[in-house]
Amino acid sequence: MSLKIQLFAGPALLGTIEAKVVDVSMGVIGGTLKPSDTYYTNYQSFFRAHLKTPDWEGLAALELKAISSLTGEITAVGGIDITDIEGFDEVDANVCGIVFQQLNLLFPAA
Repeated sequence: MSLKIQLFAGPALLGTIEAKVVDVSMGVIGGTLKPSDTYYTNYQSFFRAHLKTPDWEGLAALELKAISSLTGEITAVGGIDITDIEGFDEVDANVCGIVFQQLNLLFPAA
């Protein structure tokens, strides 16, 4: 089972993920990000550069959040990870450290 999750940087929509449970014990869901035009225009260069030289302050300033139509904002205690490698067409995204109660609402069979 997958669930559509929207990813935002502040008010800007980065795109959507058809999310699946990646690791139930760690509360991780994720999948391939379908980036928005805003992602390509304003954020892709940051995420690619962040993979080469981490910019934790810049990442925190983005105020990343994940939204589900089932539960609203997903509490990602472990943060949100976006992996965008130059030369590859797919962008991966994970929402990490979701508390069990919220994960169970999102994926009851998990």
